[in-house]
Amino acid sequence: MQKMEGNKFWLKGAWRIAMGLIILGAGILFFVLDPAGHQVFPKCIFHSATGYYCPGCGSQRAIHELLHLNFAASIQNNLLIIPAGLLIVYHYSRSYLNKKLHWNLPNFFGHKKTPWIVVFGILIFWILRNISVYPFIMLAPG
Repeated sequence: MQKMEGNKFWLKGAWRIAMGLIILGAGILFFVLDPAGHQVFPKCIFHSATGYYCPGCGSQRAIHELLHLNFAASIQNNLLIIPAGLLIVYHYSRSYLNKKLHWNLPNFFGHKKTPWIVVFGILIFWILRNISVYPFIMLAPG
C-alpha cells in the first residue's frame, strides 16, 4: 500500500513539472513571437467563419503584450485578459497564502453560483464586443 501512495506522489509531481514546462514553453513562444505577425499561431475559427469576435479573439496578442508589460495594448486586444489572469493567479495562490501566511482567503471558485456568473459575464462581453456602436467598438480587438 505504501508503494502505491509513493507512485501517486511521484505522478503528481511529474504532472506538475510537465505542466510547468508546457506553460514556460508557451510563455517563451508568446514572448518571442508576435501572434499578429507569425503564422505559427492559429486564427480564430469563429471569427473566420462568421466575421464576429468571440470572447477569446485577441487573447494571443493580449498575452504577448502582457508579457512585454504593455498593459494598455493588452487590454486593447482583449479586455478579459486582465481579470482572467488575476482570477487564475488568485485561484492558484489562495491555498498557498492561506497555508503559509495563515490568511483566510475565501474560495470563490467553490461557490455554486461562480460558474454561472463567469458564463454570464463572458456572454455579455461576447455580445457587447460585436456591437458596432461607440463605446462597444472599444471592446473589439485592436
